[in-house]
Amino acid sequence: MIRLDVGMPGSMWGVWLGCLVPVIALVNLLFGALAWMFFTASELPAVGAFFLLPLLLIDALVVLTLVLQYRNAYWLDGRIIVRRLLFGRRTYDLAAAHVSAETARPAWTNWRGGVLPRLVVQVPGTAPARIWLRDPSRGGALLPPGQLAALARAVDPDLRHPVAGRLWELASDPLRGAV
Repeated sequence: MIRLDVGMPGSMWGVWLGCLVPVIALVNLLFGALAWMFFTASELPAVGAFFLLPLLLIDALVVLTLVLQYRNAYWLDGRIIVRRLLFGRRTYDLAAAHVSAETARPAWTNWRGGVLPRLVVQVPGTAPARIWLRDPSRGGALLPPGQLAALARAVDPDLRHPVAGRLWELASDPLRGAV
């Protein structure tokens, strides 16, 4: 099973979980104590709510970002793509899937370089899997040649599918052209 190099690298997870989460917890504690002071004062409960509302919104944004990044992990097992979900995994059989490529502007990232290519795998009855070929979480880096070649062979072992052919070209000569 090959883990595709998409999503946040392990070092970024260390930063997020080791630095950001404790800082957010400390801010929650401080603002919670401040809001509690205002709630216990008989004439100022509205000010306490004023402190809690932005705090809840920031917490929701951090949790949403972590969940979206967590779900952005893929593995390739033969002709099966496995996507990590919040609870469990979803598989996409490339033999029965419609595979295409598209370009999109990444959302929820710090990428500011324009549109990036991604592989779209649609199996009937499930939501499509969208796998970045140039990952915005990794500075727009192209997937390694070995992973591109494995994806090409998984899409079509004979490389007759146009997407498989293009993936194979990129794997053989990644410097030839931008996707």
